[in-house]
Amino acid sequence: MAELPVRDRAGNVLLAVRRVAESELPRLVPAALVVVVHAGAVLLMFDKRRRQWELPGGMAEPGETARETAARELAEETGIHGVALTFAAVAEFALTRPVRRELLAVYRAELATAPRLTLSEEGLGFRWWSPREPVDPDVSPLDAEMAIRTT
Repeated sequence: MAELPVRDRAGNVLLAVRRVAESELPRLVPAALVVVVHAGAVLLMFDKRRRQWELPGGMAEPGETARETAARELAEETGIHGVALTFAAVAEFALTRPVRRELLAVYRAELATAPRLTLSEEGLGFRWWSPREPVDPDVSPLDAEMAIRTT
């Protein structure tokens, strides 16, 4: 586990990862992601636009709860549907484009069997990464830190 804050190559900063009750989340959190765990490894997707390995997730659609966002983004980006999501934490960021502070809801899905994965238009591939391994330069350090802190 790295000491916070953690910065990525674009200058975005992970300021905090807090374990709170899901009921303490603001009603409309702008984004959510999912730490999918199977056999001690975390699922990462290679993002086509940012050219790095990341956790599945993304921005909320109008009126969507954080849980709904997490489930939809997981299905859209990986083809994983209908898995139990456990709320894990809220992460706070200082982002650069545009400059802003933002919260992100972090969910977890623990899978007994390896899922059949389907690429979306956003991704170029999948890999399983162990949080006990070093973080490769092509892995988002922010996503890796959130995975480490919620597994």
